Amino acid sequence: MPFSDFTNPHQNPADIPQKYRQYINLQKLFKADGSYVRPAEDPVTMWALQILVEEYGVPIQAMELELNADFAEGTYQGGRRYQGRADVVVYDDRYADSVGNLDVAFIMVEAMEPSKKVGGTEGEGWVDHLNRLNAYMSASPSARYAILTNGKHTVIYRRDLDYPRKLEIIGDLQKYESAREAAQHSFYTVILNASEPDGIQTGLTPLSRDKFREVLGDTRSGCHSILRDNEGLQPQEAVDAMVKFLFAKWYDEQATIDLVKQTGESRAYVFSVSNETDPERLLVQVRDTFEKAKQWEKETLAKKFGVDLGARLAFNEADVLQFKPHTTMEIVKRLQPWSLRKSSADVKGGVFEDFLSKTFRDDLGQYFTPTPVINLMVGILQPTVNDYVGDPACGSARMLTHVLDYVRKQEYAKAIANNGGNPEGINPEEPTQEFIKFRDNHLFGAEYSRNVMHVARVNTLMNGAQYADLKVMDSLERLSSITGGITEGLPERPGFYLGGLRMILTNPPFGSKLTNENVLKDFAARDGVTKKKGKVVKPVPSVDIQQNIVKEISVRRTEFQRLNSEAEDLLNEAKTHVERMILGWEDVT
Repeated sequence: MPFSDFTNPHQNPADIPQKYRQYINLQKLFKADGSYVRPAEDPVTMWALQILVEEYGVPIQAMELELNADFAEGTYQGGRRYQGRADVVVYDDRYADSVGNLDVAFIMVEAMEPSKKVGGTEGEGWVDHLNRLNAYMSASPSARYAILTNGKHTVIYRRDLDYPRKLEIIGDLQKYESAREAAQHSFYTVILNASEPDGIQTGLTPLSRDKFREVLGDTRSGCHSILRDNEGLQPQEAVDAMVKFLFAKWYDEQATIDLVKQTGESRAYVFSVSNETDPERLLVQVRDTFEKAKQWEKETLAKKFGVDLGARLAFNEADVLQFKPHTTMEIVKRLQPWSLRKSSADVKGGVFEDFLSKTFRDDLGQYFTPTPVINLMVGILQPTVNDYVGDPACGSARMLTHVLDYVRKQEYAKAIANNGGNPEGINPEEPTQEFIKFRDNHLFGAEYSRNVMHVARVNTLMNGAQYADLKVMDSLERLSSITGGITEGLPERPGFYLGGLRMILTNPPFGSKLTNENVLKDFAARDGVTKKKGKVVKPVPSVDIQQNIVKEISVRRTEFQRLNSEAEDLLNEAKTHVERMILGWEDVT
């Protein structure tokens, strides 16, 4: 192991190689006169840094030295918080913030004096440094590996990402694969290419419907079966996990493109593996991509809806994307060649529906509205870009995405007609500014289950409707509680307000049961089906509501048939009278 051979080559600062001496962050190790700040420990830090660069391939630009951090050491010294300095932090150079700074830690190094004994309990000894390193690791959501060394003895740890997040001793580190190296041998890389639209070549292939269906699979094949076999997930859990992977993958495509435009360098996607890929690092990368996707969603929705987003976000702080390294590797392998962004709305929407419907129907006994029925409903209403459309029981938001697709196609056809019948230069996914305005401002959904809202939000996102107003709420609550007492609707307040929608498409959960007294009384006050002989019925299975509606329709149909029969009799009688008058058999008067 490279760390085992300590010769203290940097005891004299003047002996530090020029390429390291020029690195600005190393200046933190030295006083103004060029001597070490900590003469005993800092040569060990330099020695460890050089090994990481030359033996493990860590780019020096991915390192930060003497990083100040606010940390807690649990019960250590009363459990108070301290300012500490992490000797070396190695960042994952796949990630950068908006100004190009690396911001996802991957490895932390704690150096100590060579004279300190391994396992020694003396002040500022091995135990103190280990506690400090453990605190640094615990304070970082992404750091995976830790190194504790006095030069003569080195221990490498891997952090358990599950509770209690303890440090486990391992034999060695895998070679660090830099973003630049990954771009050189990855088949799926973003590069600048002036001949391509938008000046970017993504290296990914749009999905066909059959291929997307094959990739996602079900409980017997594809990604779904991997989650079942490797993680023991039940169908609902596997669906939720797959939705998270798709959310992270969708974000990774755009984030990688943004970084290439920003840096000018080719980059491999996070969702890209090769023979050199470290499964442990990939696990953290995918997890952190999901976290960045959540942050992106929060910042994006905040621009439109403000900071109070709890009911609108697809995922909250407690939602994580973290499975075994092997599971993550296998899922990424199946998703990596395909572009979710470049695949058409028809493909993404259709296959996503197939995937969800089959799982929920076959494995969970739940049913979604059949696609032909949704198409019929949308076709009857014929929505336009001027309509405000809502679904108060939106489930996976399939009604809304079908409305979106219908309006998109109508606007595409209109744009072609206005262009003299020529489709050239017209994007079929975003054909007009009116459509974009409709997509971003005219779709509203409510869903009672937060888990189902995960699916709804990602479904609309994959169909381009990232600003669709979807909320976790009980749409059967009193309107005043839903709207916060606000009653005005269009045009100032589109959505779930009085008069705030022009169209509603929905398929309520007829199999559930209503038990909320306030809801029942509210419906009873409107002389609805929850009131019989002046008393509120409790509880009311919504299947009974459905049966009552069917019964009412039957009664009205019978009444209509009776009235129709009477009308026909009267019409025949009138015809007879007219005929007799024409023949002169009856007096006209």
